[in-house]
Amino acid sequence: MNPKTVILIAAAVILIRLNIRAEFFEHVLLDLAFLTALLGILLLSREKLKDFGLSSGDIKTGIKYSIFLFILAVPLMLYASGLESFRNYYPLWAPAKITVENFIIYELAIGAVMLYTEFFYRGFLLFGLSKSKKYGKYANLIQSFIYMIRHIGKPGLEVPYSFFAGYIFGLIDMRCKSILPSFMLHFLGSAVFDLMIIFLWI
Repeated sequence: MNPKTVILIAAAVILIRLNIRAEFFEHVLLDLAFLTALLGILLLSREKLKDFGLSSGDIKTGIKYSIFLFILAVPLMLYASGLESFRNYYPLWAPAKITVENFIIYELAIGAVMLYTEFFYRGFLLFGLSKSKKYGKYANLIQSFIYMIRHIGKPGLEVPYSFFAGYIFGLIDMRCKSILPSFMLHFLGSAVFDLMIIFLWI
């Protein structure tokens, strides 16, 4: 796909999402709708989904990276989970704190959100721009910066953290030729962080 087309589609998606206010589960459905739409566009354009990170890739290396980075992130997650700004913000669906069933439902929904997030930023944007002569060498910086901007409004520490996390996610995914490593790491980190919020600081 032409890199300019990738940028135009990505810009349209971001602008539409910015102008939609939704409750948590409505947000999940919207993400799934946008994920479906993007996949539809790629298929109609006769693009190979593996060229946008939708493949198993080098899954063994991806798992190793994910485990290693998760271990490195645990101390920071422990610190952040004790901050009032994070404890007041997460989990995004308050009833997830009440019962195990609610927590499982919430994390499954978060899994859907993470899938869309990783595909949009690391798959569609990063892989979509990486082969461009003009944008290729900046592709990871571009997606990381946009990813950071989308975190404005969340707890302050999360904004700069999202840039570095997004950049590292991008490096791993490009190395493994798949978005699975960043999806696994993002989803696991989010679930464990929610557990920290709920149980460590009662």
